[in-house]
Amino acid sequence: MFNWITGLCLFFFMLSKSFAVEVVRIIEPQSEQDASHHYFAQLLQISLDHTEKKYGQAYVETTGYVLEQGRAERALTFGQHIDVYWMGTSLQREQSLKAIRIPLLKGLLGYRGLIIREHDRPYYQKADNWGQLTRHPACQGMHWPDSDVLQKGAFRVVRSARYTAMFSMLANHRCDIFPRGIHEGPGEVAAYSKDSEALGWFDDWLIYYPFPMYFFTNKDSVRLAERIAEGLELMIDDGSFEQFMKQHPVTRHLFPLNQWSDRVAIKLANPELPKDTPVTNTRYWLVPE
Repeated sequence: MFNWITGLCLFFFMLSKSFAVEVVRIIEPQSEQDASHHYFAQLLQISLDHTEKKYGQAYVETTGYVLEQGRAERALTFGQHIDVYWMGTSLQREQSLKAIRIPLLKGLLGYRGLIIREHDRPYYQKADNWGQLTRHPACQGMHWPDSDVLQKGAFRVVRSARYTAMFSMLANHRCDIFPRGIHEGPGEVAAYSKDSEALGWFDDWLIYYPFPMYFFTNKDSVRLAERIAEGLELMIDDGSFEQFMKQHPVTRHLFPLNQWSDRVAIKLANPELPKDTPVTNTRYWLVPE
């Protein structure tokens, strides 16, 4: 029999549901050199805020787990520790995880400058045959799709499972270059330079391959993936996505885009890119003229 006690319990149950807050777990920054972590964490939060009316309040929380890319990918696959992770895409990743196929850097991730030893800068400034760059061993992550792209593009790739190790590997001549996205390289070198000025950032000439960065979720996290996608689409619609890029410390130096148009010295194919990736869709991809 329905009575006032039952009604009161139902009221408080519905009230608690209406005020439930969703927690979206992400990794901790890998180190102080991980300059782009804040960019992706903040972009994720803003996308969740854009859909609050439909889905309710949600906030991004770091979990305390510092996971390199391979371990983070496995954790996400098995539903452990984290709910969302941002990575460059690959054929395998889009099969094992749910890819939210909206490029988080509007396609600019594929423009790669070089972290170099500062005393080698005159060599790179005077180089006139950038095909010779492939002779120089390049540090890259063990599980990064970039490593495969560069290796299939004839680069000598030295892989490491630890992100922080690649800076010391470069400084100690275990590799000669550390290709990084034009959004992240300057901040990483600035963070490293607090302890040592041995490394520098070089972007007079660039390597390019089409390479989008996406948010990924576990395959079963359909509702969360849909929410993030809707939030990012709304950000594109109201202009806040591009405005965010133009204001954030990690990406604001990328604008105006035409500063990059004549710097590409080496273009590589990306065999890890799914063929249906809409690289010419200007809604999602910013293309320097």
